[in-house]
Amino acid sequence: MSTKSLLAPMILLLVSLAGCDIHQAPSVATAPQRNLVSIPALPIIQESVFALSPTFGGQRNTEAMTQVCGLARGELKQEQVDAFLKQQKLDPAKLPKQGSSLSLLVNGDKAAQATACAAYLATTVLSPVDAGEFMHSVVPPAAQSELASEDGKGKGAENFGNSAANKAAQPVLQIDSKSLALVLPIKLAEARANADVFALIAAELQRHPGLTVDQYRELSQQLFSRLAPVYLDRIKAQMPPANGSFKLIALDADRFAFTSSTGNVFEFGIDGLLLRQNGVVWYGQGKLLGRDYPLQVAYFPEEVKKLLEPSAQGKSGS
Repeated sequence: MSTKSLLAPMILLLVSLAGCDIHQAPSVATAPQRNLVSIPALPIIQESVFALSPTFGGQRNTEAMTQVCGLARGELKQEQVDAFLKQQKLDPAKLPKQGSSLSLLVNGDKAAQATACAAYLATTVLSPVDAGEFMHSVVPPAAQSELASEDGKGKGAENFGNSAANKAAQPVLQIDSKSLALVLPIKLAEARANADVFALIAAELQRHPGLTVDQYRELSQQLFSRLAPVYLDRIKAQMPPANGSFKLIALDADRFAFTSSTGNVFEFGIDGLLLRQNGVVWYGQGKLLGRDYPLQVAYFPEEVKKLLEPSAQGKSGS
């Protein structure tokens, strides 16, 4: 076969391919979505998880949620929860299986119980701290000694409420160090778990640009519900070591703060939760695990696009 006979089919093939490229429709640039603004993912996720946290009579109920979490984690049996309900003057057989927060205590829906428990724990660490939980009343030792001395002199009863010792013997609130030692590791583990799982959700939300705030909230709830078992396991994984130590910085109505030997600074105040890990913002100020997760949100209605587009007159004069 001659060289010419070999070249002819190749030339025809190249020409046909070139023809396809020439006649192929050019890609059309996507019109810009002018109603989008960049919003941090963190507040959207927080609001979504708060909406998943059950309330009882409009209030958070620690005792009830302890039972729900026990069921979700397999630490309690239904018979034990039924006994708890009877102590609360509630008949387990008469509680609705659906449509009520109390349903979580009797319907055996493990997925719903896990979601409710995870949401409750995640929002507990995002809620104001009642300083009274870590306080107990004590009478100063010096006042006790003075009272005993007056009693020994026969003056205790007749001078009750009048003597300086009695006035000094009024109970004062002191921090319950044992209670605090039990709570601080859990608070830290919950904050770490929030940072981990919320970052995972935020990264997934970023894969869906252009949704509305409500759509991002709905997607956040769906993702958190699926990840609820992961969140509960994450709390256990993020518990500080048993030999770790903590230092309380502040405990009052406005601020709750402490540090840990693992390099964490935990603070809850008027701006919500702020957790630092070795100086890096791990949770708070819009950040998760040290970085921002901005979402391109359709924050304004579609009509706004027309107001932002160049006018026809501007186009003709350009």
